[in-house]
Amino acid sequence: MVYYIENGIISPIFSLVFAIVFKTRREVNINMKQENCQNCSSMDVTTRLKDFFLDRAKYDLEWQMLRYMGMTLFLLLIIGVLVYYGFANFSLFRYNWWLIYLLITIVVVIGSVWHVKAHQGKVNSMLGMMIGMTMGMQAGMMIGVIIGSTNGMFMGGVIGVIFGVSIGAYTGNCCGLMGILNGMLMGTMGGTMGPMIALMMKVDHILWFMPLFTFINVIILLGLNFLVYEELVEGKEVVKKPADFFTFFTLCLVLMVFLVLIIVYGYQSAFAAL
Repeated sequence: MVYYIENGIISPIFSLVFAIVFKTRREVNINMKQENCQNCSSMDVTTRLKDFFLDRAKYDLEWQMLRYMGMTLFLLLIIGVLVYYGFANFSLFRYNWWLIYLLITIVVVIGSVWHVKAHQGKVNSMLGMMIGMTMGMQAGMMIGVIIGSTNGMFMGGVIGVIFGVSIGAYTGNCCGLMGILNGMLMGTMGGTMGPMIALMMKVDHILWFMPLFTFINVIILLGLNFLVYEELVEGKEVVKKPADFFTFFTLCLVLMVFLVLIIVYGYQSAFAAL
């Protein structure tokens, strides 16, 4: 009787239950794969760039970001020239190239932050991690290498880490703790890596390296903006609330003045004199 129950009734029941469970899991996996494929971008990079230039209404926020960045860069450059020649004793002459790189870095980083925060849609953990990691790493490293070259390893590391961690955590907050932690992690790494690059290349043509370094970092940050569009905007209903130009420009101006004061009057190690 027991043998009959175990082998004649229970075994078929377990087999039926397992078959139903495995079938359900298989259908769920198939649906998830189809959903992921639908969420994937259907355009390669070349097609995306062509579409970006041909259909400006579709990318209105991205074009607005580029306009804000261009206008801010132009206005800050005029202000910088007036200060440069209006205060000849302001100890700016030996920082010519570094001030230009600082200006580009601030405008591009704040532009990327502006673009990310302009979207009010729901961000998944993967995209939030990518945003926090990219913004934290690039912001900390770009500022770190500049301050590290003008003031030394210590000040470059301190300012780079503070800047990178702040930007990384602020932008990564779009997906919660996961994005915040990744932004802080990469901000710490980038903020210390930038001064190390300055230290290693200070006496080996660093000014020849900086155009390539800055260009690649700018491309990475602009690429992140396109990634945000593909994953968060395209084919979805997203509320866009961008900050106005006055807020954008004021933030860039305050950061520029603050960092220039650190470059000129901040602590400088012996390394900075190389």
